[in-house]
This record gives sequence, structure tokens and C-alpha cells, in this order.
Amino acid sequence: MAGLLTEEELLRELRVLYANHPLQFAKLITKYYKGPRARMVLDTLKTWPR
Repeated sequence: MAGLLTEEELLRELRVLYANHPLQFAKLITKYYKGPRARMVLDTLKTWPR
């Protein structure tokens, strides 16, 4: 399993991507997670510490 990101590293990378490209990232999340789940993922990324 060498080379895989830990959960914390993955969340940090997602947060950076969201911060740099919020509209494109929001569209992607909405495409793959429908309805309330997409909103929950995006809300989590907005509030995640930098």
C-alpha cells in the first residue's frame, strides 16, 4: 500500500483543490454525489481547517 495517501492527507488535498477551483470542484462533487450527500461533502470542505 505504499504511496497511498492517508485519510488526513487526502482531505488536505481535496481542501486545496476546492479552495483553488471551487466551481469546477462543486460541479464534480454534485455529479458523483447526488442531493444531500453532495451538499454535505461541500459543506465539510468549506469548514475544513486550512
